[in-house]
Amino acid sequence: MFRPFLVATLLSGALAQPALAVDQPALSTQISAVTVYADRAQVTRSAAIELTREPAKLVIAKLPGWIDADSVRVALDPPSAGRILDVTVSTAFLAEASEAAVRKATLAVQATSDEIAALADDERTLVEEITRLDGLRTFAVERVPREMATGEVKLKSFTDTLGYVTDAVRKDRQQLRQLAHKRRDLEPVLSQRQRELAEVQTRAQLQQSAVTVELSGAGKAQLRLTYLTPGAAWESAGELRVAHGATAVAVQQFASVVQTTGEDWSGAALAFSTQRPDEVLDVPQAHGLMLDKNGAGLGDVIGHMGESFSRAQTLYAEQNAAVAGQARYWQDSLTRQADMQNRAAESFAQLRSRGTTGHFAALASLTVRSDGKPVRVPISTGEFAATTKIVAVPEVSLNAVRVADLRNTGKTPILPGRAALFTEGAFVGASELAFTAPGEAFSVFLGVDDRVKLERTLDKKTSVLRRSGRRTEMALAFVLIAENLSNEPVVVEMAERIPVAQTREIEVDDVELPRDAKPDAHGVVHWTETLAPHAKATWRVSYTLEYPSDYVARAKAERDDDAPTSAAPCAAPKMYEQIEMLEKRL
Repeated sequence: MFRPFLVATLLSGALAQPALAVDQPALSTQISAVTVYADRAQVTRSAAIELTREPAKLVIAKLPGWIDADSVRVALDPPSAGRILDVTVSTAFLAEASEAAVRKATLAVQATSDEIAALADDERTLVEEITRLDGLRTFAVERVPREMATGEVKLKSFTDTLGYVTDAVRKDRQQLRQLAHKRRDLEPVLSQRQRELAEVQTRAQLQQSAVTVELSGAGKAQLRLTYLTPGAAWESAGELRVAHGATAVAVQQFASVVQTTGEDWSGAALAFSTQRPDEVLDVPQAHGLMLDKNGAGLGDVIGHMGESFSRAQTLYAEQNAAVAGQARYWQDSLTRQADMQNRAAESFAQLRSRGTTGHFAALASLTVRSDGKPVRVPISTGEFAATTKIVAVPEVSLNAVRVADLRNTGKTPILPGRAALFTEGAFVGASELAFTAPGEAFSVFLGVDDRVKLERTLDKKTSVLRRSGRRTEMALAFVLIAENLSNEPVVVEMAERIPVAQTREIEVDDVELPRDAKPDAHGVVHWTETLAPHAKATWRVSYTLEYPSDYVARAKAERDDDAPTSAAPCAAPKMYEQIEMLEKRL
């Protein structure tokens, strides 16, 4: 199995080996900035250079072999320092992975294997000899009673025989132990040489890139090289921190980033974007501007960029598959990264459907290694004024929950995703964040409030089910109870739901609701109650449903017919499902 650091080294082509076959010496650069997208990263490398008036060629070597060649850009800072005359990208297999290196590693494995095989042969020979000596000793011992009976036994001869056999067996067993010790010493050597052979064979399939820059100018300047590379992904993660009775909630967002680009990002300015770098605004004017007089222009450029990155992705997949063939855990890392890419792409696409994107700069300088392990990078933090309330929905849960109504008064959007929830500094569970643009209001779940006890029971004395021919009538009554277990008054926002007729076949009548509340379009009823310390409040919700007696059976049959195109399993219950559940309770 490959060692973690060795995999990253192999992929980056940063082994102690010759660079690509170029005449000019390689320019030493450092990764100074990285912008991470859902499925790729834009890497910026920088180097201080000094230009003379004569044109010069600089080579940035040992780059990953799968960088997107069409995305390569080179600039000088300040621009007045000189001119970029030409930029070329070349790719070659790692120089050390030559046929001679493979042959040398193969011979080393074979030599060690032969040594272990020779030791095994010697061990078998000794075991066979010990077996024969044990047979001789047994034969000698069996002869003693017979020779004693005839008076032919010679004690000295018998003793000499046993002594010889014992000494020979003792020596053979000692040699066996020595051979076993040598084999134990050689087995890790063989394993190491097998790993080295696998690494050399893998390098024979890996490539590295070099960028050659031809430029002219005079004086000192900073050269910047940027390129896109596959093998990176990020998704948002959050934290909510709140205290009981607090009037503000602290929201911190992180970018959970993984990368297997072949290059460690150390000391780089990290940024994270929900945008796609190859996207163009989908408006008619943009499509018109893409075409020039001859019918070719920006549209062709965008198309070629997409093709170039697709080629880079294919090369990345092929070369990483070669590494994963020798290191199972590397395949696991690639799978986790792909899963994150899929989640991020789906989430970010939903944001773009709103016509919005987010761009975040890291709030801390962290190293993100090319080992496929996630790193949490803080990207935004804020404390927002909160109006907290207790919400109870007994039909859904008998736990009352704390909810905070907030407004994003920060300068950056809040991204959707799970958020760890901390109350009074203690981790109490998880919440969910929805996308919230600056200035927008939003609500967050703050955990269960154990001060309120809830009950919801079906009043079977007044709830009945009557079937009369083709029609069924179901009268239902539910009793809701909320109890304040604390020593202070508690304000609870209650919610209950009544059915909403989704077809003319169903009638909902005789609706009785607490405090004459009115249901909304979804049948949800809200009312607020202040509970005194250790007090209880009781409400009654009742209604009558009338519907065809075969309604549930017909709906199920239609559902089965439409099964291949049915709604997602997490969709809200259909009307017939609600009726079926209520009938079962009666």
